[in-house]
Amino acid sequence: MAISPLTIEEVQRTANVYDVISDYLDLKKAGSSYTALCPFHSEKSPSFMVSPQKNIWKCFGCGKSGDSIKFIMEYEGLNFADAVIKIANKYGIEVKYTKPSKDHEKLKGLYETTGKIASFYKEQLKKSQEAKSYIREREILPTVVDIFDIGYSPKDIKPLMDFCEVENITIENLKKIGLITEKENGTITDKFSGRLIFPIKDYKGRVIAFGGRSIEKDRHPKYLNSPETEIYQKRKVLYGFFEAKDYIRELKKVIVVEGYIDLLSLFQIGIKNVVATLGTALTEEHGKLISKFAEEVILMFDSDNAGKKAVIEASKILLKENLDVKYCILPEGEDPDTIAKKGFDKVNSLINKSKDIFQFIIDKIEEYSSKEYENDDKVLKKKKEIIDLYINLLENIEDNVRRGVLLKHLSDITGIPVELLNTVKSKPKKDLTEENVKNNDKYLSYNERLILKTLLNEKEKILKEFSEFDKIKGSVYFHYLLNLILGENINENSEEYKEIQNFYEKVDTKATIEALHLLHKKWINEEAEITAVLSFDKEDLLKEILEKRKLSNNYKFKN
Repeated sequence: MAISPLTIEEVQRTANVYDVISDYLDLKKAGSSYTALCPFHSEKSPSFMVSPQKNIWKCFGCGKSGDSIKFIMEYEGLNFADAVIKIANKYGIEVKYTKPSKDHEKLKGLYETTGKIASFYKEQLKKSQEAKSYIREREILPTVVDIFDIGYSPKDIKPLMDFCEVENITIENLKKIGLITEKENGTITDKFSGRLIFPIKDYKGRVIAFGGRSIEKDRHPKYLNSPETEIYQKRKVLYGFFEAKDYIRELKKVIVVEGYIDLLSLFQIGIKNVVATLGTALTEEHGKLISKFAEEVILMFDSDNAGKKAVIEASKILLKENLDVKYCILPEGEDPDTIAKKGFDKVNSLINKSKDIFQFIIDKIEEYSSKEYENDDKVLKKKKEIIDLYINLLENIEDNVRRGVLLKHLSDITGIPVELLNTVKSKPKKDLTEENVKNNDKYLSYNERLILKTLLNEKEKILKEFSEFDKIKGSVYFHYLLNLILGENINENSEEYKEIQNFYEKVDTKATIEALHLLHKKWINEEAEITAVLSFDKEDLLKEILEKRKLSNNYKFKN
């Protein structure tokens, strides 16, 4: 369903650029125009101009310009239709639509369902002593519980079914939002039963999915997220973004953490420009979303090996969006939640000590440059690997000047001429989003197809022999399908189910276990490499390094 062209025309004709923008910025008179500090980039002298006569605005610093609708799109991070609606509401203009489509009505019903279920869970939290006790144990404040609409899913399915009957919520819609499973005998189960519930919202504040945290110590998995649905694609959503976006825009800075509790703990001590990934690596869509509101990103991930690896991968994504990336180094064994419990001053001190990701790597290079290591072949090889990592990150920067400055800095530190370091080449971007790799076997290896097909057909046998599915190397689409199978979010009627069953590989339990161990070994190898680059204990590290490739370089390093 689209907005009527007549409504768009009326909004464009009625909206005054000064009137709209003055709701957001402190505009100062400058001749026949008005000026302000640009909200889209950092500056000390105003370069943002508003011309009521021409009904346009332009920033002579960053170059952005447009009309009232464009300003709302840029400032609020809205699409065109939502920006038109927002301005229409300001002026009391009735928003008319073209004839609604069946798809629009269906999606509207799903949004209404998730919203009502979130309200149900929130009320159930008030009735559960066990859930409230867990919240007190995790030291989550009542105000934060209310702001983020945290709830609880009761173990008994009856209250949910009674609520749905009263609210006219169909079983079909509960399935479509990924909330329930229905067995052949008609038994219905709430996937999140007995869990603390974190509603996941889109940029408009609509609930689109749920995250659940087990409050029983021995229950696994510890965290469970909604499967992808027609209204929820995890690669496009950051938890807490709706609550944080105004703070991010104001500070031009965002802190990215990995978990729900990490985010809540920071938010409640006053660090509110924070978002969290949803059990997935940072994606290109996340990077584009962040770039609309921030100029600087601080990665505050766990201090374990997986967290350090995630920092590097996230940096590659963020650098493509011309963002400044910093790494907030947490003490060993700590995470954002435990640090937050030590108070604002402690966390703020760590944030202020965050290192630019390139400077962080330079520091690692210098650690390996002392005279005590000058004749150590292993250290020279490790130094080469760190330099390769630096250059690999540079590949993600499109700004030639910025890339050149960083390359020159590396040359100054290592003593290697820029000409030798300058191996950065423009590479075609591989689009590995789920839609584009779906049904494309060339992105799935033989072992990946074998594992998926056997796991789909012999799941119980495989689970008895192998359990470390979070520690195997594989493609984006492989892990997408793997998570569907393990989370029981795949059925015989789905495209994914049919695709896997059509793989030419035969179901083979023994071969699958061998393939899983092979991918697990590859994961261990990669972890060792990341650890070698990012860990702080060089001597212990060098014992762990797995020399996987022959290094053929004649570089002479400056000590």
